[in-house]
Amino acid sequence: MSEEKSKDDVIAFVLLNAESAKTEHILDYLKEREQVKEAYIIYGDWDILIKIQVPNLPELTKLIMDLRKNAGIVKTSTLITVEGI
Repeated sequence: MSEEKSKDDVIAFVLLNAESAKTEHILDYLKEREQVKEAYIIYGDWDILIKIQVPNLPELTKLIMDLRKNAGIVKTSTLITVEGI
């Protein structure tokens, strides 16, 4: 996956709650998505953290809606970046 970013690209971090038995399955699913640049299993109120890079907001919406259709994903929270260092 290329890490090059266009000035217009949208970067978002998404927190996922997953059914505990399906966490590994979800990670495998995320690996197949070109827009997913990083994915981590985390501890706390959320189970997985992913970094997404897409060309625009409509593409982000489409990807999030696709993620929500995954049988093992229970809940999502999307954090869209505004500016980075």
